[in-house]
Amino acid sequence: MKLFDCHLHTDLSFDSREPMENYVKQAVAAGDDYFISTEHFDLESHIMDGGDIAADLDRQQQIIAQLNEKYPINVLFGVEIGWYPSIHHRDVAVAASKPFDMIILSVHETEYSDVATPVFKEGKTTDQCYDEYLDCIIEAINNFDNFDTFAHIDYVLRYVGHTELSKHKEKLTKVFTMLIERGKALEINTKTFPDPQAIERMEYIVKLYSSLGGTMITLGSDAHMVSRHKNGFDTVKACLAKNGIHSTTVFVGRKPHQISF
Repeated sequence: MKLFDCHLHTDLSFDSREPMENYVKQAVAAGDDYFISTEHFDLESHIMDGGDIAADLDRQQQIIAQLNEKYPINVLFGVEIGWYPSIHHRDVAVAASKPFDMIILSVHETEYSDVATPVFKEGKTTDQCYDEYLDCIIEAINNFDNFDTFAHIDYVLRYVGHTELSKHKEKLTKVFTMLIERGKALEINTKTFPDPQAIERMEYIVKLYSSLGGTMITLGSDAHMVSRHKNGFDTVKACLAKNGIHSTTVFVGRKPHQISF
């Protein structure tokens, strides 16, 4: 069966210039049944001096409707919501504002900085940064329930440096247990593949998650251009199979569908 990309950005997101139709054409050529765009929604962003990173959701719906008429594929409506405590009430409103097929929950920022900026790492080791980041994730999942999958659990390590995830097993276990108990999926994000350190982290994440009984995996390339669509998915597929997981999850109308491979 096909592996579907459940996390990518088009020119509706502030950091992409790729028209959605280019992705859809590629997905159709591959024989895919589904395509979903998941545009950025990071409100009161530190990298925007407190301004909103907010895709035009009405325009996204219009483009999706046009593409569904034009191509033999189910083009779905997704969003990636970035959470931190001060904007919780606004995130709740966004999640309830549209008939999304899938909502991705992400942590890109804290109360005081974007984790991709030098401000976040200032005066801290890589492990201290990751420990703080995991605390932010735990707080997000505890407070914001209207989501389907949690994205890129090792996101901050793209910017503060690699570490052995086994050092953080206790908090990772807590995150995975929370997701499993709440019926939420875990995203495996391949944005930085084929970087060997990213692959090493993925292998640890899959092994620990599956050992806890987790089975709901969404795959996300986090692509911002069509050439990165489904980047590294075969590598993830092999790792999932090695750990006894033989399906991935796709959300349609906020309902999970297991796709066997």
